[in-house]
Amino acid sequence: MYIRTTLCLRMSIFKKCLIIVLIAISITNIYSQNLVRFYQNAKCGYKDVQGNIVVAPIYYAGSDFKDGIALIVNNNKRGFINNRGEFVIPLIYDDASMFFDGLARVTLNKKNGYIDKQGKIIIPLIYDFADDFQDGLARVSLNNKYGFIDINGKIIIPFEYDNARNLSEGLIAVKKGIWGYIDNQNKTIISFIYDDAMEFNKGEAIILKDKEYFYINKNNEILRELPKHEDEEREHEENRQIH
Repeated sequence: MYIRTTLCLRMSIFKKCLIIVLIAISITNIYSQNLVRFYQNAKCGYKDVQGNIVVAPIYYAGSDFKDGIALIVNNNKRGFINNRGEFVIPLIYDDASMFFDGLARVTLNKKNGYIDKQGKIIIPLIYDFADDFQDGLARVSLNNKYGFIDINGKIIIPFEYDNARNLSEGLIAVKKGIWGYIDNQNKTIISFIYDDAMEFNKGEAIILKDKEYFYINKNNEILRELPKHEDEEREHEENRQIH
């Protein structure tokens, strides 16, 4: 009788522990899910996948969640919240981007740098312009010259260019009076002979030479002339690539 009672007691304790563990796992899963952004009365909030409001619609704007973090805009300041709606990085920045390669670009008093997901400044806010990291490199400018840094803030490509596009498919369009292409070690791959040059996409890039636009490949071979109906698309892409 004693053994049976002890066994039943142990089973009861085990079931209670199991229920607690399952509840904890369920709660963890809820908070690990990315929330869905919605707008109500021109204010941004977030719901879970069941449609329950998790973050009340009180913000001017917000991004989609990425890796459990969303960028929030309110009163002309930017910060970041988690899936519980808690601010992990307060609304202190004049501008900010989402996280790429573990870092987010932030702007304060017209200077740019990078923070990690805990809000720690990893790369000081010293740059006149800064872009998101791509494949470990970020385009930045200082004193009207462009260069590239890595995620530790080390200068990989020196500040010697008048302008630059982002790294794309291993090449970077840069300007020294005229445009050419370098690799991520600052080695010239395509000579500086163009009046303008865009990023590579699927092995092709648009360049401007003698007022005519062409597609080239990575061997600097002209593939074809840019069709007239693509002019608007080219202008849009150029505006996107220029800050």
